[in-house]
Amino acid sequence: MNRPNFTKLVVALKGGSSKDVGFKPVKPKNFDGARDQKVVDVWLRKMEDYLHAAKVGQHLAMELAQSYLKGYASTWWKTHGYTWEFFKERIESEFIPKNFDYISKCKFCDLVNANNDNVHQYVKAYSKFMLEIRHMHELDCVCHFVMGLPTWAKRKLEENWLASLTETIMKV
Repeated sequence: MNRPNFTKLVVALKGGSSKDVGFKPVKPKNFDGARDQKVVDVWLRKMEDYLHAAKVGQHLAMELAQSYLKGYASTWWKTHGYTWEFFKERIESEFIPKNFDYISKCKFCDLVNANNDNVHQYVKAYSKFMLEIRHMHELDCVCHFVMGLPTWAKRKLEENWLASLTETIMKV
């Protein structure tokens, strides 16, 4: 059985190269210009993870990232340039639908206003929406979460109010 070379691993963790450990980061898939917030977010996250794991500096990040654009996304990007941050901002504004936040918040309100007797399913659905809604203050997250709970659960939380969503979900 082959055992990992821990010396190389320690060197890599202390700032050495990933080549010292003998591992290659997983390359992200190509992005073809899908106009879908989840697809864009996942692709950008995977690209950032890849750039970080491959220890690609900011100066090369753009060149590498644009090589993963295909189809319409590639054609679209040829009219742009600049930095990785600008790239992320432009790809989000071009491919995430303009009314995405509005649609998500409408669905979110429907969830909060629904009959949520099954607390486990409500927590799961609410948590999913929190991944989609990008701009909401923590206190608003907690208040909306509590508003959607059945009366018995609301009373339980109101007795011992918590300010963070994570603590509130754990308390239910």
